[in-house]
Amino acid sequence: MESLSSVRVQFVPVGRNRREWMWKARDESNTITISGQRFESLNEAMRDARTQIDGLAYDDDEPFSA
Repeated sequence: MESLSSVRVQFVPVGRNRREWMWKARDESNTITISGQRFESLNEAMRDARTQIDGLAYDDDEPFSA
């Protein structure tokens, strides 16, 4: 049986005009992962977080809670 771990993702507006986005994630062991780059849209930040955390690429229509 596969064990699923919980990851909490926060999307943060950054930049001078707060029009860019970064994400940071915290898992159950309190390990923090930060995107390390800025994205021009929230959708781009969400797509990157999905890929980095799950190791998979998703369609924009699939649910992803953050």
